Amino acid sequence: MAEAVRLYVGTNDGVQVLSVRGGEAELVSEGLGGTIVQAEAGSASSPERVFVAVAHSGLYRTDDAGKRWTKVLDGDMRSVTVDPTDDRVVYAGTDPVHLYRSEDGGDTWQELESLQRLPEETHQRLGETEQVEMSNSHVPTFRHRRQDWWFPVEPHEGHVLQMFIHPDDPNLLLLSIEHGGVARSKDRGQTWEDVSQGIDYLDIHCVTSIPHRFDRYLVASARGLYSTSDPAAGWDRAQNGIERDYFHDIVFMPPRNGGDPLAVVATAEGSPGFWPSTSKSDHWRENTIGSRAALYRSADCGASWQRVGAGNGLDEEMEPFIWALCTNPVENYGLFAGVGRSSGVPSPTRSFKTGEGSVLYSDDAGDSWRPLQTGLSSVERVYAAPE
Repeated sequence: MAEAVRLYVGTNDGVQVLSVRGGEAELVSEGLGGTIVQAEAGSASSPERVFVAVAHSGLYRTDDAGKRWTKVLDGDMRSVTVDPTDDRVVYAGTDPVHLYRSEDGGDTWQELESLQRLPEETHQRLGETEQVEMSNSHVPTFRHRRQDWWFPVEPHEGHVLQMFIHPDDPNLLLLSIEHGGVARSKDRGQTWEDVSQGIDYLDIHCVTSIPHRFDRYLVASARGLYSTSDPAAGWDRAQNGIERDYFHDIVFMPPRNGGDPLAVVATAEGSPGFWPSTSKSDHWRENTIGSRAALYRSADCGASWQRVGAGNGLDEEMEPFIWALCTNPVENYGLFAGVGRSSGVPSPTRSFKTGEGSVLYSDDAGDSWRPLQTGLSSVERVYAAPE
């Protein structure tokens, strides 16, 4: 890593800003201590400007690379995204499900109230007129309806976990709703449609497209990895070669020797509430195999996957989970991973199971890994910007 980057490490105890150069990290500032960071996003044209979504608190912005943080929006924030075509446009998603947009870099906000009509419109379109009782959610075979915004942990409210804005058409928005499904708008949020057909468990973690394409999309969920050429036409499983069933972040890197971009997905076995290290416990059990985290990489747009990093910086049987992946903006095959012993479910009504975390780095698209920063609180998010 010849050029330096600022790495914003979002943890269960605030944000640490690291200066990373030559494989070494130096802590330059800390902020928002005592908070649970859920998402981060930044400005391409002004790399000193970064947004951080904090659970049960609000959305915060720094304009000086993390020296000072200012709250710009109240709420239980779970996601934030900056329009890749216009840095002035920022979207923020909450628990319960609400979506907000700023047109002036976060100074003022307006709710996209049209999203609130989506559940009723979806159920009417599908002919689902009867209410569904959610109290049986603990049953392993439980499947709720598309756009039933609900969560298995009290207070049982779904949230917007992630947002995708197509870099070649900012009118095209896709939302990952946990739990609820995938929502799509083709008119910048004026109207919405459910595009969750084919996903059998609607705990959605990430939705994205192959870079600069409109004919290949991927969805990572708590019970499967899916792809489609058109989200409205339905999703098919895309797990060829993967020996895990829980999926989280997806990132892309340039192709090797031509061809398609490389895709990397973070996976685990089961889900946080059932990992041996967290199940039936109010803390993370150290030295107990927890998530069985693993990274897989595809060079053919998700048609097939191969495991990477195992035994080369990543344990064959990982205890903590890789909650976050982030590419290095100044190195083609550089990849940061945020690792944490955490249940990943911040809730004001129940114990939050958490422990130590770390940041790992790969300079070869995930083939090998080394520790970059250790001894952190569980890491939930990482975001890198040129220094």
